[in-house]
Amino acid sequence: MRYEPGKPDLPIILLVEDSRSIVAELERRLAVSGRFDVRTAESLAQARTLALAFQDRIFLAILDLILPDAQDGEIVPLFCDMGIPSLVFTSDFNETTRQRVMSSGVIDYVVKDSFAVDMLLEYVERLFRNRDVTVLVVDDSDSSRHSMTGLLHRQMFRAVVAEDAEGALAALDADSSISVVLVDQEMPGMKGVELTSVIRKRFPARPLSLIGVSHLDDPLLAARFIKAGADDFLSKPFEAEEFNCRVTHSAQMLEQVAELRELGELRNRFLGMAAHDLRSPINGIHGFSKMLMEGLCGELNEDQREVIEYIHTANRHMNSMVNDLLDISVIESGQLKLLRREQDFTRMVEFRLRVHTVGARQKNIRLEQEFEPLPEFLFDERRMGQVVDNLLSNALKFSPAGGTVRVSLHGEGADLVCSVCDQGEGIPPGEEDNLFASFGKTSVRPTAGESSTGLGLSIVRRIVEEHGGKVWVESEYGKGACFFFSLPLDRETAGEKN
Repeated sequence: MRYEPGKPDLPIILLVEDSRSIVAELERRLAVSGRFDVRTAESLAQARTLALAFQDRIFLAILDLILPDAQDGEIVPLFCDMGIPSLVFTSDFNETTRQRVMSSGVIDYVVKDSFAVDMLLEYVERLFRNRDVTVLVVDDSDSSRHSMTGLLHRQMFRAVVAEDAEGALAALDADSSISVVLVDQEMPGMKGVELTSVIRKRFPARPLSLIGVSHLDDPLLAARFIKAGADDFLSKPFEAEEFNCRVTHSAQMLEQVAELRELGELRNRFLGMAAHDLRSPINGIHGFSKMLMEGLCGELNEDQREVIEYIHTANRHMNSMVNDLLDISVIESGQLKLLRREQDFTRMVEFRLRVHTVGARQKNIRLEQEFEPLPEFLFDERRMGQVVDNLLSNALKFSPAGGTVRVSLHGEGADLVCSVCDQGEGIPPGEEDNLFASFGKTSVRPTAGESSTGLGLSIVRRIVEEHGGKVWVESEYGKGACFFFSLPLDRETAGEKN
C-alpha cells in the first residue's frame, strides 16, 4: 500500500489488486490523464484503511475479487456498505459469481483477459463523462422507474423521471441537459410510440437519443418505435449489462456527433481565417504583376512578359480558390445571408453568359442558350450569379475544344429549372456522390489542366438549397453531363428565412 500525500484536489481512484504487473500498468495509464489521484492496495486490510481515510474523495474503487486476506470476494460487500462506487476486476467469472457481484450493488464487472486493461480504462473514462449526462426515464410503473434509475445511478448518469407523456414533455422543456430518453410503450394517455414522434417534432434541432422500452407482445413494436424516431429499442425484461450497453452507446453517439460538429466549426473558422489572411498578399501580387504587364516599370522582353502573364494567371486562380474557401466557411457555419429581391433571373443568366464568352472562345467552345419566358421572382442576384458562374466554369473546364455548352431555362410547375450541359466525359459510374461534397472531385480531369478546389458544386448546392431549391446531375459517361437546379417561383415555397 502506498499512503503518501497525493494530489488533494483530484478525485481518487482506489486500485485494489495483488498483481504487481497489473497494478503498475493500470496506475501508469490512469495517471496519464492527470484527472485522478491513484491509490493502490494489495489486500483487504490495506483497502479498508485507505477507504476509511479517503472515503469522501474516492471517485471509484477497482476491486480484485480474490485477495490474499479475502479469498471469497469479501471486499465487495464492505465497499458497497460504505457507499463507494466500485468496479469488480476478476478472472473468476461464472454465473454464480456474476449473480453475486451484480446483486451486491457494484457498478459492473470486468473480466480479466488480454483486453481487460484497455476495457477497464475505457470504462473509467466513460463513468467520468457519464456524470455530465442526464437521462429521462418515462414509465408509469414505480418499480420500472426505480429499477432503471438505479441502474443509471450506478453508471453515474444523472436521472430524471416522468410518469406519462405530459410529464416527459414538461421535463424536456424544463431541463435542457437531458440528452437520452427512455420511453415505455404502455402508459396512460399517449403511448410511447406516439410520444417518441411528438418529441422528434417538438425538438427537431435538439441532440436527443430516444430508446423505446417495452415487453415485446407486439412483434412490430420495435419497428414502430424506430419509424417514429427512436434510435434503439430495449425489450423487457432485460439484463443490467444490456441496459448499460444501450444507454452508454446512445450517450457516446451524441458525444461523437457533438465532437464532429465542433470539429466542423473549427475547420470552418480556420478556413475563413486562412483565406482572409491570404487575400492581402494575393491582391498585392495581382496589382504588381498588372503594373509590370502594363509596362509601368519599364518595357518587358518576350520571355519576361510570358513569365509575368503566367504569374498573373496563377494569381487569378489562387484568388478564385481563396474566394471559394471563404464562401464554404461562411455557408457551413450557417452565416450565409441572402439578400432577395424580385428581379429578372433570365437577364442575370444572360449577363453571366457574356462574362464567360472570353473563356469559351479561348477553348473554341460554343455557348448556346434556350430560354423560355419566366416571371420575375425573389432571389439573391449575387449568390445565384455565383451558382451560374460555377456551373458554367465547370462546363467549360471539362468540355473539349470545339464542343458546345448549352444553358436552358424553363418553368416546370411552380419552379424555375435551369440546366447547364456540356459535351465532356461525363461522370464515371459510382462517383456521382462525390460531386456535391466539400472538396469532392471525380476522377475526370479538366481538358486544359485548369485548377479546381472541389468546392464549386458544394457551394452551388448550399446556395440553391438556401433558396428553397434543389440540385441534381444527369450524365451518361463518355457523352457529357447536365447539371440542373430548380428554384421556387412563389414566395411561400421559397421560404424567406433570411
